[in-house]
Amino acid sequence: MSVVKREKWTEADVDALPPGEHDYFERKAGKLFDGTEDLLLAKVAKAVSALANSGGGHLLLGVEDKGAFDGVPPVYKGKTATRDWLEQVVPHLVDYALGDFRVHVVEPTSGASRIPSGRQIIVVDVGDSAMAPHQCMRSGADARAYVYYRRQGGRSEPAPHFYLELLRQRLVSPVLEATPKGLRVVKAAGGEGNNMFLALGMQFVVRNVGRVAAYKWKLWIERMSGYVEDRRDDYRFGTASYPPMGTWHSGIRVDDTILPAGAMSEELDFGVVLRARPPIPDNFAAEIGRLLLPVTLGYRLVTETSAGEIQDVALSPFVQPQAWGSTVHAAWPPSWPT
Repeated sequence: MSVVKREKWTEADVDALPPGEHDYFERKAGKLFDGTEDLLLAKVAKAVSALANSGGGHLLLGVEDKGAFDGVPPVYKGKTATRDWLEQVVPHLVDYALGDFRVHVVEPTSGASRIPSGRQIIVVDVGDSAMAPHQCMRSGADARAYVYYRRQGGRSEPAPHFYLELLRQRLVSPVLEATPKGLRVVKAAGGEGNNMFLALGMQFVVRNVGRVAAYKWKLWIERMSGYVEDRRDDYRFGTASYPPMGTWHSGIRVDDTILPAGAMSEELDFGVVLRARPPIPDNFAAEIGRLLLPVTLGYRLVTETSAGEIQDVALSPFVQPQAWGSTVHAAWPPSWPT
C-alpha cells in the first residue's frame, strides 16, 4: 500500500481507520507514557522500524487496540511538549536515522470529542524510506535492539534475511513479485497409450514493486509436493515433456521489460496423464481430483541480480474436476476403445 503523509490529522480521520490490526498503521495506548521511558522508546522504536521497512504507515499514540482513546500527556515529563519531544527522539530510535516522517497532534472534534480532557492523540506518519532497512535500536518488553522489523499480518515481526535483501536492492536492482491468479485448461488430447493428457497453464501476475525497471527475469516451477507417489511420472512440466498433442497456438513475447509499478501476465505449462477406465466424465473428474487437488507447487522468480525465494501455491482453489472431466471426455479420440 502507498502511504501518504498527511498535512494534518483530525479525530474523524482516526475514527475512519478500520478496526483490527493492519500492516499500514499501528495503535499504541497512551498508558505507555505513564510508565518508564525505556519501555516507551522501545515500543515506538519497534513500530517505527517495522513501518519504515514496510512501505511506510502511521503510528497512533493514545489509542488502544480496540480503538478507544486514552490519550497521551500534552507535555512529556513536565518539560517538553510531547509532540516536540517525539520529533527529537523518533529519528534516532532506528539506524539509519529516520528522515521521512511527520508528527501530528490530532485535532479534536468540536463539542463531541472522545479524547480525554487534558490528553492528546498523536500520530507519527512514517514514509516509504529510501534508506530502508532500518534497525530498531532500543530494547524492552518484546522489542530487541539491532533487529530489523517489518509489518506482517497487522503485527511488527522480525524481518527475514531475504526481505532485507530486497529492501537493500530497491534503488539499484528490480524487485519483482509473482501472484498466482488461476489455472486454465490449455488442451486435452490423446497421450501415451490409450490415455489422455491434460495440458494446463498456471497463471501469474508479475509486478515490479521496486524502483528500477526489470529487463531480464524468469518464473519457473521448482518443486512439487502432495503428488500421488506411484503416479509421479504422470506429472509433466514444460511442453518439451508433453506427449505429441498436435498443433499449439502460442506467441513469443517480444519485450519482457516491466517498469516500476508495472505488471505483466505469465503462464507456466504443466500437465498430467489421465488413466480413466472406463473413459467417462466422472472417471476423468475423479482422476483430476486425485492427481491435482492435493498438489502444491513451489515457484521461483529470478532476476539479473536476485535468485529469488521459492513460494508455494496450492492448486486446490483452482482445480475444477467435474468441468475439466467433461472437457477431457469430449476430446476422447473416437478411434480409441471405450
